[in-house]
Amino acid sequence: MVLKIKTVANIWLENFLVEIESDSNKSLPGIDIVWLPDASIKEAKERIKSTFKNVWIWLPKSRIVLNLSPSDIKKIGTRYDLPMAMAILYLMYQDKIAYKDLLNKSLFFGELWLDGSVKRINGILPSIIYAYKKWYRKFFVPMENIYELDFLKDIEIFPVESFKQLVDIFIWGEQIKFRQPRQQIDNLLTNQDFEIDFSDIKGHIFAKRALMIAAAWLHNVLMIWSPGSGKTMLAKALQSILPPMNYDEILEVSQIYSIIWKLTKENPLIVKRPFRAVHHTASKVSIIGWWSNLLPGEISLAHKWILFFDELPEFPRNVLEVLRQPLEDRKITISRANGTVSYPAHFMFVAAMNPCPCWYYKDPEKHCKCSISQIKRYQSKISGPLLDRFDMILEIPREKIDKILEKTKEDNSDSIREKVRLAWEVQQRRFAEDSISTNSEMTARHIEKYIILTSEAESFLKMAVKSLWISPRVIHRLLKVSRTIADFEQSEKIQQNHIAEALQYRSKSYFDLLEE
Repeated sequence: MVLKIKTVANIWLENFLVEIESDSNKSLPGIDIVWLPDASIKEAKERIKSTFKNVWIWLPKSRIVLNLSPSDIKKIGTRYDLPMAMAILYLMYQDKIAYKDLLNKSLFFGELWLDGSVKRINGILPSIIYAYKKWYRKFFVPMENIYELDFLKDIEIFPVESFKQLVDIFIWGEQIKFRQPRQQIDNLLTNQDFEIDFSDIKGHIFAKRALMIAAAWLHNVLMIWSPGSGKTMLAKALQSILPPMNYDEILEVSQIYSIIWKLTKENPLIVKRPFRAVHHTASKVSIIGWWSNLLPGEISLAHKWILFFDELPEFPRNVLEVLRQPLEDRKITISRANGTVSYPAHFMFVAAMNPCPCWYYKDPEKHCKCSISQIKRYQSKISGPLLDRFDMILEIPREKIDKILEKTKEDNSDSIREKVRLAWEVQQRRFAEDSISTNSEMTARHIEKYIILTSEAESFLKMAVKSLWISPRVIHRLLKVSRTIADFEQSEKIQQNHIAEALQYRSKSYFDLLEE
């Protein structure tokens, strides 16, 4: 009789229900595992044999066949150890098994060690979330994975420390006690400390206003000026004014970190919006995703929200160009010989740069030593199409020493975040029936529906487009930023001053040489 135990195959963020079928025949004793197991699964037969020996159960002197269905999905990793051992146990004691209905309705996860202990696996969080959507509610998982699951709702978990626990339950009928998730995500949200608060930054009123608007709805920002002006500090402070993630967003981001072993007992979920600062020596592979094993790269780890590139022109141009597609599509697909996988990449791209190799082009206080050709070569590392994908190009001049030493109290991040949150709520209501959630995601169809200009604003925009060479892509980005500015003022229509302010955030004076 063919018997089945269920688990979930986790191919990074793609999950599939897997049924492990067990049967036996009168061939030479041993264990055969079929239907696309990898090397670690084939080696599991030795771990299973040792596990049964250590719980004083001797395997039958027959051939045991374990079939991992469906057949078209490659099975990878040690997560199948426990469900395969349970399939064999079910086969051996099928007439005496206790809790047979429970066995058929539950999912099993875990890696076996030789002594029968059950150890943690990676990617347990996306697997349980997937199974929950398939109407499974009871799960046998490693005790070491419990901290990832203690915040989920409406599930029952049995934490497994050893295979002997399951033998005692399903063979000897010992009472089983499931536990409900015990933690509330609100407990993790209470103490969110940030490295830099906006009150730590003196002056920069224009930049703070621009970053507040950018934070409200995922507008990409490029900051330019000489060294020491505060570009990097402003970028790091940006994380502190982002609106808090909701429950669904927390689970969405945490799933990505779960598959790469980044969740710990101290940080069981990702509750702060990610801030990924990438060094300019980073390779293209580390940015988009690891090709050989299909792991997510920095653009997926920055999902919801900030990917920060300091010293932007120092990055190789081929690295910068790979950002163009995910900036538009909000996802990245990695295709290689061993598979294809898609990861979310819905991030806010923030970058900082010096204007030339000596750092002081157009600096009012220090003379630039670069030739025109050197400046052009330096700036040309940033292509026109990539430059067009920035909603805001900001000049961040240095503050005077008097301003830095001033004792005046600056607006802190909490007060700015509250303004961002209110603008956020306006847009949540606007896009309630749409597939998008941010102004920056609006397509031409959404722009036509939601962007309403007054006659003065429309005339002003036409005049600006005529006097400044602005591509259609940039026009759309100007309209999106204008929509966000109007949201801060609770204005249904976009006024002339909203367009004017959005134009201020598109400074391209540093790139004039490229257009000559």
